[in-house]
Amino acid sequence: MRRTAPIFTLLSFVTFALVPLAAGSLATGCLSDSGDTADAGDGGTTADGSSSGGDSSTPGSDGGDPGDGSTGGDGQAGDDPTANQNNKDSTTDITYLDDLSKHPGCTTAGLDARVAVDGTAAGYTAAALPNFPCAAKEYAPATDDPKKPIILLVHGNSSTPLDWETYSGDTNKTPMIAETLVADGYHVYAADFRYDKVPDPTDTTTGNPAKNFDHGWATPILQGLVASLVQKYPNQKINMAGFSLGTTIIRDALRRMQRAGKHPFEHVHSLLLASGANHGVSTFASLCNDVNNPANKTLRGLVACQLGNRDAYDPVPFLIPLNGDSGSFETPCADGNTAFGQRGVCGGNKVVYTTVVFQDPPSGPLQDEFVSQTSAKLAGADNKTVDQVDSTKYFINGLFQHHYGAIRSAEGIAIAKAALEQ
Repeated sequence: MRRTAPIFTLLSFVTFALVPLAAGSLATGCLSDSGDTADAGDGGTTADGSSSGGDSSTPGSDGGDPGDGSTGGDGQAGDDPTANQNNKDSTTDITYLDDLSKHPGCTTAGLDARVAVDGTAAGYTAAALPNFPCAAKEYAPATDDPKKPIILLVHGNSSTPLDWETYSGDTNKTPMIAETLVADGYHVYAADFRYDKVPDPTDTTTGNPAKNFDHGWATPILQGLVASLVQKYPNQKINMAGFSLGTTIIRDALRRMQRAGKHPFEHVHSLLLASGANHGVSTFASLCNDVNNPANKTLRGLVACQLGNRDAYDPVPFLIPLNGDSGSFETPCADGNTAFGQRGVCGGNKVVYTTVVFQDPPSGPLQDEFVSQTSAKLAGADNKTVDQVDSTKYFINGLFQHHYGAIRSAEGIAIAKAALEQ
C-alpha cells in the first residue's frame, strides 16, 4: 500500500476521495445553522416533478410518519431512526443545505474556466435540466434510445466529474466509464458538487485546504438532480454509480427522498457503489476521533465524523439510519418491497446493488488508501473486488491509484458496464 501519512497530515484530507494539493482563496468560516435552515426543500421538485416546499412538510419528521404508508403500498410501519428538525437529522446533527437557492455550491458560475486539483481543465457547459439550478455535466450519445436507462454518475470528495473521464495526462487516452457508456448508447449525466465553493478556511492545521464537503453540502444537490432527471425522463429508469464519498451521498439522498414520500427507488434499477465508506473511513481518527467533539471542525472534520472509524468501526449517528440493525437497511428495495423498516414501499421495483473496492491483501497493510472490503460491503449487494490499480496516473500522478482502481482500472470499468448497462 502507498502510505502517504505525511501528505494526509499536511492536507488533512478527510474521507476517501480527493485532496487538492493547493487551495485557492476562500471565505473563512465553516457552515453553521445560521441562515442555512430557512427552507427544508429537496431542490424544488418531488420525484414526479411537481413542486415541493421541502423535504418534510411537518417539522420533526423526515417525510411524514414512518407508519402512515406515505411512500406507497401497504405502508407497514417500521423503526425510523431519522427525524428532521429545522433541516437537521436528529441522529446526526447535520445541517442540510436543502434550500438550493441559498446553497453556495449550487451554481454554474465560473464553471467554464474551472480547473481540477492537478491543474487539469475541468470546465464545461452545465446541463440544462428542469428545476435544477446547480451544475451537472451531460454526456449525450449520438442517438437517444428511450429503452435504455439514464445513467447518473456521482463523484468523490474534493473532486469533479473528471473522476469518470479519460485523463488528459494519460498518453494512452484510455476510455473511462463516461466515454464507455456513451459509446454504448447511454445518455449519461454527472453530478458536480462544486467543492471549489466550500467556504471553509484553508490553512493546513485546523482549516480545510482540500476543500472537503460533507453530506449536508452534497446530499441536497443530488436530491434535486435525481428529481430533475425523473421529471425529464419519466419513462426511463435511472441507474446510478457513486465513487468514494459519492456512495454515501447516493444512499443518503435516496433515503431522504424515500422518507419524504417521493418514491425514488421506483425509478432506479441498478446502483453501483465503488470504494465506499459504508462502515468507516481511515481518516476518522486524525480528523474526528470523537463524534461529539471533532478534532477538526471544518467540513473535512465533520464528514470524517459522519463516516466513522474504518479500523475500529462502531456505528456512528449518520450511518445508523442508512445501515440499520445488522445491515437490515443497507439495500433498500432490493426485494422490491422493503425499505428502511417499511414494507410495501417500493412499488414492486427491485433495485440491484453492486459494490466494488480494491481487494484486501491476505496479510499486511490494506491497499485502498481510505476504505476496505469490510468498510465498503453492503448486506444484500453483490460485493466485488478488483486487484488492478488506476494506471492512468489520474489525480496527482496516481497518488490514490488503489482507491481509484475500483472505477478506473480495466476490471473496474468492466464491473461498471455490467452493473449500469442493464
